[in-house]
This record gives sequence, structure tokens and C-alpha cells, in this order.
Amino acid sequence: MDYVQIILTGIFAGSVYAIGGTGIVLTYKATGVFNLAHFTIGLFAAYVLWQMNGVWGIPLWISAPFVLLGVGPGIGVLLSYVFRPLQRRRASTSEKLVANLGVLVIFLGLINVIWGGGVKGNNKEPVPQLWPDHRFEIGGLTFDNKQLAFLIAVLLVGAALYLLLRFTFLGTSIQAVVDRRELAELSAIDANRVSMVAWAIGCGLAALTGVLLAPPVLEPIRIIFFGIEMIAVAVVARLVSLPIAIASGLLLFGATHDLLDSFDPFGQTGAFHDYYRQLVSNWSVVILFVALISYRKLDELGESVPTGQGIVAADIGRRHGLRVSNVIGVGAVVAAALVLPLFLSGINMSYAQQMVGMLVIFTSLVCITGFSGHISLGQASIAGLGAFFTARAVNGLHFPVILAMLVGASVSMFAGLLAGYPALRRKGLFLGLTTLGLGLLIDRLVFNSDLFSGSGSTGLVVHRPSLYGLDLSSARSFYYFELAVAALALLLANNLRSGRLGRILGAMRDSETAAKAIGIDLRRYKLFIFAGSSFIAG
Repeated sequence: MDYVQIILTGIFAGSVYAIGGTGIVLTYKATGVFNLAHFTIGLFAAYVLWQMNGVWGIPLWISAPFVLLGVGPGIGVLLSYVFRPLQRRRASTSEKLVANLGVLVIFLGLINVIWGGGVKGNNKEPVPQLWPDHRFEIGGLTFDNKQLAFLIAVLLVGAALYLLLRFTFLGTSIQAVVDRRELAELSAIDANRVSMVAWAIGCGLAALTGVLLAPPVLEPIRIIFFGIEMIAVAVVARLVSLPIAIASGLLLFGATHDLLDSFDPFGQTGAFHDYYRQLVSNWSVVILFVALISYRKLDELGESVPTGQGIVAADIGRRHGLRVSNVIGVGAVVAAALVLPLFLSGINMSYAQQMVGMLVIFTSLVCITGFSGHISLGQASIAGLGAFFTARAVNGLHFPVILAMLVGASVSMFAGLLAGYPALRRKGLFLGLTTLGLGLLIDRLVFNSDLFSGSGSTGLVVHRPSLYGLDLSSARSFYYFELAVAALALLLANNLRSGRLGRILGAMRDSETAAKAIGIDLRRYKLFIFAGSSFIAG
């Protein structure tokens, strides 16, 4: 009976993942956009409900329908206008993902500005529940009405969406618009209205997810972490199967996880015990990465045209002569960067140093996405990997700081090769999600695990380096050291886009088939650009 209770509790818990994953699958199936901002829209809806009922005292029977039927779908209508131009011109996956990441950042920023610091996890205000607590006991099995509501909600939502997409003219119209907008419009389908309805339904489900997840206290970090599980559920469902999304949420991420968590096959101590606990605690990330590696392809919907015909064909690979306007512009930027420390002190100087460090990471992103057209959503983790192993080399192996930086960058380069290996057969959204899975795996199993970091690693200290007797410990001197490193990174990136190598990367970005037809070794250059960009980031 204990195992039956564990499975039942896991199914109830998995209902939360199933609702969120179903919303992401529906949005993708109905719009062709993988909505990474799904959970932030849900978080925003939860804040609005708390504000209306918990702060302003508006009755729940008014505020809850307003949020679920007004705020959520209203956000979807706005997003339909944002993505309409991209859908109309069959924008690439890169453009859609960048736009979607912008939506994610906007909602996190709105929450932070309106409710002040909530996204940092400092705000744990009581959240109104949609119904009073009540526990049931049937045949020795116990559960509460909240768990039951989760399960009923996901089953009703799944059934309604299946009927909508399978047996209604609206469902057929939605899929027709996603597959080929122009042909749908030739068939007298109002593509704009259909897309608007699809976005409204998807964001309405996001609002439902946020409202159900919010009680008993509003913890933004908890909802953000749930977003990772939602993405994993959608990937297991190959982005398009609503029944598989529901089943995997209930059984794989719910019941199976709780069963594994209840076992302790290696005792209470020892290395194998630690490995097992890490596996269970990071179950969703492991499943996400395993699914991405196992699938040969994902069902990417719609058509896209090659991006950057003007950017790639007209710019990359050409060696430009010195233009007066370019020289003046670069000279002005360099001069501003050099004199900036003269006007800064304290925390502002620290911000300037962070700005230069971020410049190096952004340069690495330009190399991988701008030059070769490959999407990397794990670049921040790869950059962090370089910093992490730099600290380990300094503290554990007592390397000089600059040598340790090269060690850290080399480890990042190795991680880049791991990210580049799936790129040999993948592009677009599938590759972007694979790099995201690798980034999450690095975060969970390296940064937040004793397996790599060891005890007390969060207190690692890396003193600023000295170079040929020149002390770089002061804030101003270290800033200029960073500028020198950033200049080297920019010089390396400029060499990547020039000459024969730049033309090869541009050809690979425009059309892999055509590049292969003229004898370009795609395998070599894909691994090269992933390794090079990861080295810069590290």
C-alpha cells in the first residue's frame, strides 16, 4: 500500500508538469513558436491574482476569472501581434527564439519593477487559494482537493485540446496556418485571427499553470524551476503530442520520480549513494538531456527561409578596407572605454568590469550564431564553466591566475565540443534545446553538486593576477586588463569572419546542403566554431 500511495502522490505532483508541458506543446503546435516564456507568463498571472485578491481585496470569484480569462488570453493576443511579422515572412528558428527570450526578459523585468525584488525570491506573500483545503481518504490512500484539482484540470484540458485540434474547423485552420501561412490564406482562412486565438489559448493555459502553482506562498524561484520541468515534458512529447505530454508528466516526471526518490539502494552513505541522490534530485534535467540525445529529430513545424541573405552573402567573408567612418567610430568607442574609469568608483566600477566581461561572452555568441547560424542556449553555463575551473585550478592546483584562465577556457572548449557533436546532425530549435539541456546539466551537476565542486567550493577565492611584475589588483588596472582580453576576443572573432574561413561559415549558415555539395567538410567546421566560441566564452 505504501508504494501505491507513493505512485498516487507522484501522479498528482506530475499533473503540474503535465499542465505546463501541455501549454508549451499547444503553443508550439498552434503557432510554430517554442514558448520559453510560458512559465514567466504564468508567474505574472499569479502576481496579478495576488495583487487583486490579497492586496486590493477583490473577491476571488471576480479576480480569478479575470486573470484566467482576461489577463492570460490578453497577453496571448498581444504576443500574436509581436510574432505576426515573423510568422508572415517565415522567420528562422533563431529569430523566433531571440524574440521569445526577449518576451521572457520583459516579463521578469515587469515583475521586478512592479512588485520589487520578487523575482529574486525575497517575496513570499500568502497567495489566495481557489478553494479551501480538504483531505480525502479512500481505501487507506490519502490526498487533498488541491492534488485532485490538478489531475482533473490536466485531464479536462487535454481532452478539450485534443477535440479542438482533431475535430474542429478551428483546429484544422490553426495547423494549416502553422504549416504554410500563404496557402492557408489562399483558402480564405483569416491567418491573423486564427493565430491570435491560438496564442490566447496557449497563454491562458500559462496563466492557469501559474495560478495553480502559486499557493500557499508566492515563491518566484520555485515557479521558474518548474519551467525547466515543463520544457522537459514538451521535449519528451516531441513538441507536438498532447497525449504523450500528459502521460509523461503524470508517469515519468511524477510517479517514476517519486518511486526512485523513495528507494535508497546504496545505503545512507558512500559515493554511489551520492551519485544516486544527484540523479534523482536532477531527474527532469537528466530526462531532458537523454531525450534530446536519443531522438534523431523533433517534429519542427512550419517552414522557414534562410536568414541573413544580405548579412551573410554580402558581408561575411569579405575583407573590408579601412573606411574613415569605421575608423572614427571604433576610435570613439575605444577612447570612451579608456577614459571611463576616470569617472567611476565603487559599485559603478564593478558594473563596468562586469560589462566588459559580458562583452566577451556576447562576442562568443556572435561567433556561433551570427557567423555559422547555430543556436546555443547554454553559452552562459559554458562561460561559467571556465570561471569555475579557473577557480579550481588556482585553489586546488595552485596555478598562476592567467595560466588557470587558460585551463578554464580549455575546459569550456571541451564542453563546446560536446555541444557541437549534436550539431553534426541537427540545426534550429532541436539544436537550441540540446545546448539548453547541456547548460542545465552543467548547472546542476557541476555548479550545484559536490561531485565536481567538493565541499566548501562556494567560497573559492581567485585573486587578481599579476603580469610580468605588473600588479592588476586595483579596480582600475584590472578593468584595463579586461579591456585587453576583450580586444583579443574581438580580434579573434574578426579573423573568424574574414577570408576563406568566413566564407565557409557563411555558406554553412545559408545552406548546409549547398556547402556540402561544393566539398566543404561540415563536420570539421561545425566542431571548430563550437570549440572556438566556447573557448572565448570560457
